Amino acid sequence: MMRILFTTAARSNPSTEINVANYRKLNELEGVKVDFFNRKYADYDVILFMGYDPQIAEARAVNPTSKIGVVDPRPSTLHAALGADFVVANGIEMGDWLANYFENIYIYPIYPRIDSAPKIHMQRKPFIIGYHGNKVHLMSIRPIISHALDALAEVCELELWAVYNIRALGDVPFELCHSKKCKVRYFQWREDVYTDVLSQVDVGIVPNLIPLKNDTAAKKRAIPYSRFLQSRDEDFLLRFKITTNPGRIYVFSQLGIPVVAGMAPSAASAVRHGVSGFLAYSSGGWYRALKKLSESAELRSKMGQQLRDDFLSNINIDRLNRGLVDFIRRIEDRPLMAKNSFGMMADATKRRGNFPEKIRRWFTSQMGVKR
Repeated sequence: MMRILFTTAARSNPSTEINVANYRKLNELEGVKVDFFNRKYADYDVILFMGYDPQIAEARAVNPTSKIGVVDPRPSTLHAALGADFVVANGIEMGDWLANYFENIYIYPIYPRIDSAPKIHMQRKPFIIGYHGNKVHLMSIRPIISHALDALAEVCELELWAVYNIRALGDVPFELCHSKKCKVRYFQWREDVYTDVLSQVDVGIVPNLIPLKNDTAAKKRAIPYSRFLQSRDEDFLLRFKITTNPGRIYVFSQLGIPVVAGMAPSAASAVRHGVSGFLAYSSGGWYRALKKLSESAELRSKMGQQLRDDFLSNINIDRLNRGLVDFIRRIEDRPLMAKNSFGMMADATKRRGNFPEKIRRWFTSQMGVKR
């Protein structure tokens, strides 16, 4: 019997609540028992802390043979997570960042489970685009996505329904769209908002990319040796949070509603471009994807069903939980912090300062570039 404890002091945090609902289903697996929110570390084979407040040293002192994991550690709490046997990341992006510090990483996307039949798509007016998530990503639709929405509002009757925690985060301090034809309605997040509100939208949008103030200047700073790399101003420069994950997409997946998503890695893992939705970066990409979906209920139905089928086949909770248990059983060695702690090395300014010179010498030798 594998005895698992999941614990944190931040019980009411949304991430905690979603994880508890999903991890509770571990009890349905043979040979697994999971408990929540106690500190009786000696009674368990596996101890899972939320990333907010991991008590690794305390747990290790009481139970040195247990396997200790931290779920979704963030940059602000990373130091407290160091020393864990494994970490659970909510997406590819977080997993890649954690690879600087840990050997054992399990990708476990978190999302609220929705008990709802898939949407029946019909051609109607207005065409409703839905958003749910945090305030930052919502505000980030300007200027790139908002330009697309303004243009789309010129050719079809359009509404944007935006769901986020308004009471906790406050109102958006500016108009999301410039065009008065693009109507925006705001909805307070609540547990039943997915079935009551989002189930009515025609298409979901999942902005992942955070706009940069000056793309051209940023590219020059990001690639100091652009003449060696043959970079152009038109090249992509993507900025997204390390906590980017596909959870917002999986809400629309369960509802059978196709999405257009910003082309971050997690989005590309969840949406098959042109099959179950679209990935977009430019205003033109967002506009043309949304326009195609606005013009055909048949296309929305086909893509929405495919998005739902892909989700049910690959990202259901039972499959994720079985994978997590198998992953934990394979962990043997300790300590399991990465042998090369790249993240810490990158913080050492002396070593980082030599890096561009190494790049320059390599290109000079390999590509015949003269100084």
